[in-house]
Amino acid sequence: MLERFKEIFAGLQTAYGQTKITDELSENGKHEAKSFTKKEPVTDLLWQKHLNGDEPALGIVPIREDNKCKWGCIDIDTYPFDHKDFIRKIRDKSIPMILFRSKSGGAHVFLFTKEFVAASLMRERLKKIAGILGYAKAEIFPKQDYIRAERGDTGSFLNVPYHGNDKSVRFAFNDNGEQLKVEDFFKLYDQYSLTEKDLFNLKISEVDNSDDFLKGAPPCLQTILKDGMPEGGRNDMMYNIGVYLKKRFPNEWQTKMYVYNEQYMKPPLQHNEITKSIESVGKKEYRYKCKLEPIVSFCNAKLCSKREFGVGDDVPPPEITGISKYMSDPPIYFVNIDGDSVEVDNITLHDPEKFSVACMDQISKPMLPIGKIIWRKQLIKLFEKLQELKAPDSTKIDVQIKDLLGDFINKAPGKSIDDLKRGISFTEEGITHFRFLDFWRYLQRSKSWILQKPKTVRLLKELFDAEEETIKIDKKSCRTMRMPTIKIDKPNVRQTKMKESSLV
Repeated sequence: MLERFKEIFAGLQTAYGQTKITDELSENGKHEAKSFTKKEPVTDLLWQKHLNGDEPALGIVPIREDNKCKWGCIDIDTYPFDHKDFIRKIRDKSIPMILFRSKSGGAHVFLFTKEFVAASLMRERLKKIAGILGYAKAEIFPKQDYIRAERGDTGSFLNVPYHGNDKSVRFAFNDNGEQLKVEDFFKLYDQYSLTEKDLFNLKISEVDNSDDFLKGAPPCLQTILKDGMPEGGRNDMMYNIGVYLKKRFPNEWQTKMYVYNEQYMKPPLQHNEITKSIESVGKKEYRYKCKLEPIVSFCNAKLCSKREFGVGDDVPPPEITGISKYMSDPPIYFVNIDGDSVEVDNITLHDPEKFSVACMDQISKPMLPIGKIIWRKQLIKLFEKLQELKAPDSTKIDVQIKDLLGDFINKAPGKSIDDLKRGISFTEEGITHFRFLDFWRYLQRSKSWILQKPKTVRLLKELFDAEEETIKIDKKSCRTMRMPTIKIDKPNVRQTKMKESSLV
């Protein structure tokens, strides 16, 4: 069982995710959860602990360093969720996906392949499926087409199902909506998993674009209006119908509005409501309201831009789908944008204009202008699902300065206090003396130090109990620092040179 489970949910092997419950309470009284990624190998023991039900559950990053994956998932956070009805929908549309119950009662809808395929292909298929099913705004895994593995990016993880084996609340459903045990899930996997060729040729049923009433319309309108528009959101829907009609029938669109109201609104809107919609669409600046329900949940921007009366040049801007924080000093952020990843520092992330420049430089996708207050609100929402990537100790600022200070002290230790004039340190009776300016120059030459002088001095005082003092050298006042000697392993220079020479 273990080997089969590992094979099906295989992903990145060099890192994994975990989500732990904290003591902090949210507004609804529930304990907050904190997600983080460990840059350690995914071992058999981790898989077995997951199946045993040991906390925390195992999170797998679907995308590997070669930007391939063998599973993808649509994460639907809708509560309550009718799992049986959803299964009926995907089977009616011949979509070869398997529905799982998420821990919170929502849905994780998996698409499996028998071999690793391009993550970009998997994401493209999943986005199309999500739009047809009415969940275009749901999270899609993998979140990236590519990851910057060489810069520390590991991608985003998803907790895999069956945490606790057959006792898990994260289980698969069969086509009748019944809970499956792990072994039975394996059989369903064999039935619905695809080859790479199958995925490439996967035909996803769409609304017929030849329907004369909605010919050339955005796919979202065609999908929603296929069975008529029920109550709820109908005024916004009627506005979007008006935009379509104005594009298609520029000389008679107002009259058509009443016809389409009778055709698609169940029940039809009142006459005065149609009049208001006509007034709104009649303004000079009119365009589809792509960010509003109900059409946002059925959006397929790529296909819509190709439709004769679709969005045209009004394609929605690049969308941020998630943020990962690499816990180095200072931290680095990897921002997921339409399948790409942008690497920024905290200052760039905080400023929408600087962030837009970073997007242009790294992925050739500028962001549209946005106010700082709106940008901050968007960041707050994204940070609710922030995934932290644990960094090696060598990236922490206290480890860095200890290593650099040790190298400075050991490079050529002085024999007397007078040697401070030569820019080196002197140690006597457990106390090390040096001039800060000399150490600062050494830091600058290393080209790896980013803190300014005041913060560096403060760090020396906090970490090493360093003190500033003024002493006399050759009858002249000299400002120095003194601190208890730190224990640093001296490098074996002779052995290092021998190793280097053997490589020549």
